[in-house]
Amino acid sequence: MQKNAPRYLDIAASVRREILAKDLRPHARLPSEPELVRRFGAARATVRRALAVLQDEGRVYSRQAVGTFVAEPPVEQELDQLSGFTEFMTHRGLKPGSRLIAAEVQRIKDPKSPVLLHLGLPAGAGVLFIRRLRLSGQQPLVIANTWLPAALFPGFLKHDLERVSIYDVMGTAGYRPTEAIQTIEAVTLEAADAKLLTVPKGSAALLIRRAGTARGVPVEYAIDYYRADRTRFRVHLGALD
Repeated sequence: MQKNAPRYLDIAASVRREILAKDLRPHARLPSEPELVRRFGAARATVRRALAVLQDEGRVYSRQAVGTFVAEPPVEQELDQLSGFTEFMTHRGLKPGSRLIAAEVQRIKDPKSPVLLHLGLPAGAGVLFIRRLRLSGQQPLVIANTWLPAALFPGFLKHDLERVSIYDVMGTAGYRPTEAIQTIEAVTLEAADAKLLTVPKGSAALLIRRAGTARGVPVEYAIDYYRADRTRFRVHLGALD
């Protein structure tokens, strides 16, 4: 234990070591608060504060009236590679999943809409809108909102969008994205999105906006919300000439 460290930090450090040493596996239930109180000889409020530290770090998660569990390690994604969610999850040895929330044809009338501007479409043109909850195993990870030019992808909505990769379907039509521009910003989640990601309202998230092209043709506009406690992005950088 750290000398002169507050008691709750000592308790958090002890549980953290067990997690890192894999004595506690992902989704394993931690001892109950009364058990931790007895184990560490600390007040219940101190134990709760220690668990809050670990939850802020993304190492544990809680389920109301059930208990506290070990979280899976953060999912790391390379930002210098253009790949779909299914592809990068499989490459990482993780099990991707999807829950379809919406799939429809929209006709956006506002000519200043970012969707139309990024897809190079006039007001009123048909746009495919797909909203999905992307999963890592059974745990929600990303709310993915995708818009595609309907004219380029006839029959798109007939596919099982919970099981197939959108990029694979786009590739079959000859318009898999070959380049994209992404922006990332930190945001806090509104109640509806927080509920989908099973985190409290106001939790931190990473908002990614992406505009993709296929050999210069605009084919995708996306707005994705990643759980900040479960996601880490990595970028390979080189020195300027």
